[in-house]
Amino acid sequence: MCGRFTLTDPDPVRIRARFGLDESAKLEEKPRYNIAPTDPVLAVRRDEHGERELGRLRWGLIPGRWAERRPGPPLINARAETLEHQPAFAASFRERRCLIPADGFYEWRDGESGKAPVWISLADGGLFAFAGIWAARPSRDGEGALHSCAIVTCEPNDLIRPIHDRMPVVLGAEDEARWLDPDGAEDELLSLLAPAPAGLLAVREVGDSVNDVRDDGPHLIERRQPQPQLF
Repeated sequence: MCGRFTLTDPDPVRIRARFGLDESAKLEEKPRYNIAPTDPVLAVRRDEHGERELGRLRWGLIPGRWAERRPGPPLINARAETLEHQPAFAASFRERRCLIPADGFYEWRDGESGKAPVWISLADGGLFAFAGIWAARPSRDGEGALHSCAIVTCEPNDLIRPIHDRMPVVLGAEDEARWLDPDGAEDELLSLLAPAPAGLLAVREVGDSVNDVRDDGPHLIERRQPQPQLF
């Protein structure tokens, strides 16, 4: 799964260049080291003219009014294996796909003293995009429509498997346009939802500060320091 992620360098020039956005794309984003469910997240979608646009979505899919009455946690992840059939996700998969920019995500690994967080990024430290889907809840009571999203997950690669049994779909840069293509065939889209090659990623053990969703800052991705031994 993916329950926290980072976008530590949201430089507008960098993001526009990386995701093929024009100069009109507005971006006023601060570095974020602990993005959590229900937070607003950056997303790249296609507008009605087929052009890429940058906006913000609430992380936790609300696929229509019925979902507001659904008990349980927000729908932050969507399994690739059931994406085309699962009622909460199928329409968004067919019609409303997006890219969610990031530069790392967290998982928790079992250790001798409990679960310890790790930060997973590209080995070269670059930007990437999660495969995402989105939905719009109709406006009500004078409020605007709520646009929300989920991150697609898949089976883990060899690097992630010892840590967790799921991982987010990290799209290859060459596949991002195909994921956004409104005319993409479903079987071709599903073929994109595979684990990233293990060699592209790096794992870093980090401190426990990330466990607090209120905490944020570069200290969260600093390498965990060895604990002193007690004799």
